[in-house]
Amino acid sequence: MADVTLSDGKEITFDLSRMTIREYRGMFETQEDADKSDATLATVAGLTVEELQALPYPDYRKLARVFFKRCREPDTDPNA
Repeated sequence: MADVTLSDGKEITFDLSRMTIREYRGMFETQEDADKSDATLATVAGLTVEELQALPYPDYRKLARVFFKRCREPDTDPNA
């Protein structure tokens, strides 16, 4: 089952194993370019950077919120 369903019906399941701890920590660095953080999020979500950046704002916020929730609890099965 998907972690997030976007407004167009596309289902996203995050694969946290596609991200390194360095990439994750970099997302919190104020000096990191937004495109680099977007690339990390896109990779974990199975999207291209272009697809991620083309999302409607509410979808992007929903995706980001659920992503960080999953990062806080990486061993939690969202379908359990």
